[in-house]
Amino acid sequence: MDFQDLVDTPRKVKTLAGTVAFLVLFPAYFTVMPSLIDEEIGGGGSPGLTGTLIVSFEESETSLDETVVLGDGETHDTFFDLMTEPNVNVGYVEFSVSCFDNDDPGPGFTDSVEGTSDLSGLDGLENQTMEGQCSGGDAGFTMRWDLTDNYTGTEYTEEGQSESEIRDRWTDGGLGRGTWAATITADISSPPAPVIGQIIDSDEEFDITWTVVTYTVVIESA
Repeated sequence: MDFQDLVDTPRKVKTLAGTVAFLVLFPAYFTVMPSLIDEEIGGGGSPGLTGTLIVSFEESETSLDETVVLGDGETHDTFFDLMTEPNVNVGYVEFSVSCFDNDDPGPGFTDSVEGTSDLSGLDGLENQTMEGQCSGGDAGFTMRWDLTDNYTGTEYTEEGQSESEIRDRWTDGGLGRGTWAATITADISSPPAPVIGQIIDSDEEFDITWTVVTYTVVIESA
């Protein structure tokens, strides 16, 4: 059979064309596919933007406030539930207690407060214990947990990393989601006997604030 016999009808022409196309594309398919599979398995996707990049942060602050009045030795448990949307990271969490002892009878009788966190329901975070006096105007104490290392929210210019590397850098690793808890204990300092003309200092008012700062990363070409 010669070549003319293969193309003497329209049907034979179509069959021959299909066969030739298959013979050309089949080897090419197996040449390209291994590299595509290797990139998929290795996560070798696009690095995104490169070159000189401007990195900024869109911040959001959420807070929970409460006020309690406690006598000497009394305690109060406080809670804060932290959840975030996908692609939103936590910069830091603060727990603050403020108080103002304006009814003590004189030096040596200043009220104070102690606080102890309970992060047993959270992974990778350490508890803190702090105390502070209720003198000199607003006083007390503040605890802080930095969930993203070195996070300040300050815009900067990056030239040595790609977009994907920058996003890998600014992440909280999923820390802090769940219930944050703490207990405060009041220490009311009163004189052993009533002072004439003075109201006995028997309790104190404490303002409690949980604050969480979250952020998303914005990357643009300079």
